[in-house]
Parts: sequence; C-alpha cells; structure tokens
Amino acid sequence: MTALFATLPLAGCTGAVASPAGPGDAEVTTTSAVVIVERSIDMSAGTRAETSARFVRVPARSSTRDALRTIGAAVDLPPPSTCASITALANERSPSQTATVVELADVGAVSLEANGHDTHLISRQLPDVTDVVSGVVYARAAEPTLFPAGARYLVHVAGGPDVDPFDVSASAPADPSDVRIAGEDGTAGVVVGAASPLDVSWAVDGSDDLLYLDVQPAGFRCALSEGATLSDEGAHATIPAALLDEAGSIVVHRVHREPLIARGIEDGEIRFDFSRSVPYVRR
Repeated sequence: MTALFATLPLAGCTGAVASPAGPGDAEVTTTSAVVIVERSIDMSAGTRAETSARFVRVPARSSTRDALRTIGAAVDLPPPSTCASITALANERSPSQTATVVELADVGAVSLEANGHDTHLISRQLPDVTDVVSGVVYARAAEPTLFPAGARYLVHVAGGPDVDPFDVSASAPADPSDVRIAGEDGTAGVVVGAASPLDVSWAVDGSDDLLYLDVQPAGFRCALSEGATLSDEGAHATIPAALLDEAGSIVVHRVHREPLIARGIEDGEIRFDFSRSVPYVRR
C-alpha cells in the first residue's frame, strides 16, 4: 500500500427542511441526522462504550460534510487499500468550511434500547467556545453491556419544535474479534519482524461493513475492506513496514451503517463503530 492523502468520508445524508426562500423569508436549511454507537476493546483499559446523536441544521449553501466534521461526527478514510496520515486527513478542508455555522436541533428526549435495556442520552446545550456550533447535543457513556455487539437497537426520539417523534431500528455488527493481525488473534499482542510488513486478514461474510485500522503512535490510517485481496481463506491486506514503530498498537475498526429515515429528517444515518486495540512489538 502507498500512503495517499485523500478522503472517503462516512457521513449522514441531508434533506431540505424549508421551502425555497423568497424576499424576506428565512434562509433554506438542510438537516442531517447521525446517531453513533461506539464500542472499544483494549487489553489494558477493558471494554468501553458510548453513543451520541446529533441533528444538524445548516444553510443549504453550506457543506453538510464540513458541518459533520465541525462537530466531530465524520470519519475520514483514505482510498481503498491505502494508508494516509490521520493528521493530513483531518486537516483536509473544502473552501466552504470556514463559513459553516452549525445548529444542532432540539428533538426532545433521545434513548437507545438494546436487549430490552433502555439507555437515555444526556442532552447538553451549546454554543461552544468558538460560537460556530449551537443547539443541543445528545451523548452518553455507559456500561458495555448496554451497548452490545450483534444486537438489534431501537432509537427513540420524543420530538421537538422541528422534528416529530419517531422510532427507528438498526442492527449492530460483531466486534472485530475475527480480524487477525500477523496471523494471530491478537489477544496477547503480536510480534512483527523488524523489517517486515504487517499482514491483516479477516473472514468475508458478504456484509457491506467497512474495516479500517489506525497505527499508533505513528498516526496512520489504513482502509482495509474495499479493494482487499480475496482468497479461499478470506480477505487480506498488508500494512507497509515503514508505517510501524518499534512498538505501538493496531486499532482495528468495524463500521456498519444503516439509513435513519423518519418524518422531519428525510435521511440520516445510524453508525456503529466497534474497535479493538492490539499491541505490537518489532523484533
């Protein structure tokens, strides 16, 4: 793989929520909704889980992708089967982003239900210190058992001034425990040859989930699942030796996305980002 500095964004969709403006009318806005559930497994820190929900309104002339980046709700990936600096990916901006002002809509109470357990998200009122983002953000860290892998989730929204009440559902993927690093399951860490590239392999299950990994502390991100090499044993990708430090961690992410469709939203996204961290050393 070569290190390329380009992005393949994961972001919620947008829909118009106002009629075309005439003289004296309010400016047309668009809405994007993104609900994110994150689980991370770390050998030293254990398993952690959190979720967030944002209902974003921006002027129609603004870039929704930039708005999602502004609020930290976008994931930037390099082209398939390549790696890129995480810093370079984060610093890429379109010319319109400097003018993007983001309003987070108040949609009332928001909760997630999984395996019969209902978890209420905590709402927080902005603006933030930059005065670029205003409105309500919903988030909650919780026991990992409340946000399980491989389960059906229900998102409950009570409704607010701009959004009617709705319930939507989505299925979470499995944790990326099937991804093997250097031929190992990684539960005890892995050893990589001093000048050897790193082999990553996983089973092909026919899903459209995205796999990517972060190399830390080197700060590189590699897109795995699209464009990977396929064989009878599954899929393979190779991480160049030049991207690896003497010791560090490989953080493997499995991302599953489903559309969020509800009245008043038109389009949106429920995103699951489940990860695990595998320490490595070079010898």
